[in-house]
Amino acid sequence: MTFDVAKTKEGDMQNLFNYTTLSTRLEKNTRTLFITLNRADWKNAFRLETLFELESILSWCITRVEIQSIYIDSSTEFFSSGLELEELDKLESSHLEKIQTKLQKIIQGMMQLPQTIIIDAGKGSETLASEFLLGADIRLCDEEASISFNHHHFGLIPACGGMSLLPLQISKAQAQSWVFSGDKILSPELTKSGFIYKTYNSQTKNQVKQELLFSISKSSPVSRIQTKLGIFEAQRSVIELGISSDKKISKACLTTEDWKSKKRDEEINDFMPAKSFSYAVKLSLIKSDETTNSH
Repeated sequence: MTFDVAKTKEGDMQNLFNYTTLSTRLEKNTRTLFITLNRADWKNAFRLETLFELESILSWCITRVEIQSIYIDSSTEFFSSGLELEELDKLESSHLEKIQTKLQKIIQGMMQLPQTIIIDAGKGSETLASEFLLGADIRLCDEEASISFNHHHFGLIPACGGMSLLPLQISKAQAQSWVFSGDKILSPELTKSGFIYKTYNSQTKNQVKQELLFSISKSSPVSRIQTKLGIFEAQRSVIELGISSDKKISKACLTTEDWKSKKRDEEINDFMPAKSFSYAVKLSLIKSDETTNSH
C-alpha cells in the first residue's frame, strides 16, 4: 500500500509544548511526534539547553505508547555539527563532560523508548551529532549527505557511542575506519553499511518520509514495542558495559584540554604529545583529591 501525501491535512498536525531550542508537533494521521532542532543561529549545535529539552520531551514519551513513531530532524539542511566547533576552545572540561554525560544518557534512553525513532540526518552531521544518530531505530539522509565521526580532529574522543555503539550497528572494521580517519562518509557508503536505511532528494523527501511513517503506523503496536525491547535486551549487557567504559576513557582524555588547541579551519594545532598524557592524568587525580579533601 502506498501512502498518499495529499491526504495529510493541516488539521492532522497538532503543535505541542514551547521549547527554546526545539519545535514539536504531533501528526495524528500516523501517530507521529515530530521533534525539530530549531536553533539555526547555533547551527543546531547540542548545547546543554538543547540536551535538557531533548531529555524532557523524550521522557514525556515513555508512557505515551499511543504515539507510534518519533521523527527527529533539523531546521537547517545540515543536521548539526554537534558541538559549536568555532567556539570549542572556550569550553571548560567540566562543561564538556556534562554535555557528554547528558548525551550518553539520552542515546541510551532512546534505545528503550516504546516508539520507533527515525532520525533524518539531512545533509549530514559531525562529532556529537553523528553519535546522536546512534540512538535511532531508523536513519534517513539526503543523497548529498556526509556524516563524520571527526572528534579526533578537535582533540576529542567519540565517548557518546562512537566507541561502543557504532561497532554494534555496522561492521567493526568500518566503525574503526570511520572513527580513526574522521573522514566524511558519503551516502553510498552510509547506505551500503546499513547505517542509513534510505536516502532522498528534494523531490522525494516528503514521499519517503510519509511512506515510512504510514508503514509504521499500520504495525501492531504490541509486537512493534516488544520487538524493540527484544533487540535492546539482546545487547543490553554489551551496551551498558561499553557506555561505562566510554565514560572512564572520556574522563581521562578530558585532562588534555586538546579541544582548546584548534578551531575548525585552522591547520596548526598544539595538541598534547602522547608521552605527556600519563603525567597529565596523574596531575588531574591529585587536583581532584585536593578538591575532595578541602570539602
